[in-house]
Amino acid sequence: MVARRPSKAWRSKVAAQYLDQERLGDMEMPEGAPIRVLVVGDHVLLRQGIRVLLNEEQDFEVVGEADNEKVAVALTTELKPDIVLVDIALGTCGGLDVAKQLLRTSPETRLVLFAGSNDEQLLFDAVRIGVHGYLQKTLSIEDLRRALRAVKCGERVLGETQAVTQVVIEFHRLANEQNRLNWGLSTTHIELVRLAAQGRTNKEIGKHMYWSEVQVKRKMQEVYRKLQVTDRAQAVAQAMRHGLI
Repeated sequence: MVARRPSKAWRSKVAAQYLDQERLGDMEMPEGAPIRVLVVGDHVLLRQGIRVLLNEEQDFEVVGEADNEKVAVALTTELKPDIVLVDIALGTCGGLDVAKQLLRTSPETRLVLFAGSNDEQLLFDAVRIGVHGYLQKTLSIEDLRRALRAVKCGERVLGETQAVTQVVIEFHRLANEQNRLNWGLSTTHIELVRLAAQGRTNKEIGKHMYWSEVQVKRKMQEVYRKLQVTDRAQAVAQAMRHGLI
């Protein structure tokens, strides 16, 4: 089954959950207390470098550092930072596992992952668990500050425009798959409806699927029952109405 390109409305709905770098430029931080940040990573130079660079701005305060999961959880509970910035390559457990635990134990704290690679699977996993930001280590310090300010203001941020597109496409695929399962349809059922929507006859569908016409009719009856319709035209209309084809 060939995946459909996400609709413009659907892409906008999902992408709207996350800002990208190009949309961070106009973010302004309201005056008041500085953004309190806890930095989590097992490389001392990385942690100290981020501390120095963030503390150069008056609206940031790095309140602590952690080099492992246990310390990260303890300090987050004790210090209650606004943002925890976690190196996704942290130690043996990995930043994703730390993020999951912190999201569970300190839901009021916003969680940002810091990644050194363009691993799409890590990106998708991070978005699925609900992180508030996923940033590349190639960001300039000013872009990092903008991103953290946006997160503090309640936004969710991905560091690259391309990443937003990848996430939208993957979410669309998953949504389509869940939609199909909710209707109790197999991929074969979806293919049948798609062929019917193209105006193919039972004989043509049978030739395409290597089935007899009797098999095609039987499968189409299954589709009608699952979509709660009585004929081919209604099946196609119902599938289109619900985004199944």
